[in-house]
Amino acid sequence: MEIKKINVILVVTIILAAFTPHVLAATTDDLIITFDPDGEIDIDVNISQYDFGSIQANSWTNTSGGTFTLYNNGTVAMDTRIKTNATTDETDMSLNASGVAPAQDEYAIYIEGLDLEQYLLSSYNQEFDQQLLPADSKTFDVCLLIGVNLSANHSQQTTTISFEGSQT
Repeated sequence: MEIKKINVILVVTIILAAFTPHVLAATTDDLIITFDPDGEIDIDVNISQYDFGSIQANSWTNTSGGTFTLYNNGTVAMDTRIKTNATTDETDMSLNASGVAPAQDEYAIYIEGLDLEQYLLSSYNQEFDQQLLPADSKTFDVCLLIGVNLSANHSQQTTTISFEGSQT
């Protein structure tokens, strides 16, 4: 008798399970939103090349009167960072960014006229100008110091100064 009761309970359970809805898996749905951030940084420097000519060891030479112009052609205020090569393109001379007199076969570059006048490094670690408004510009000058002496009469040397704008 007990076995019949168990069989009946099992059969009823199977029948109920067959007609009862089952949740086999959760479902998902997505909402996709699209937006266009309004604001861009567009930095420009004019003039794009400058030749200091012949420079004596252990002497400063510089542009004057705002030779270069930094432009913010973007739509938001920008901060500006500047760097230069760690060596000249010819690898004959190395950058001295310490602010002390460059040693043999070294050069230093100093920026004047922007918010924060300072020596250039070989990485974008410091700001030179802050909150340059859209459609605004500032003039600046570049000062070059050649080390106390040279190991040879080097050929013409070239270094690249790079500018990076970021949103204020």
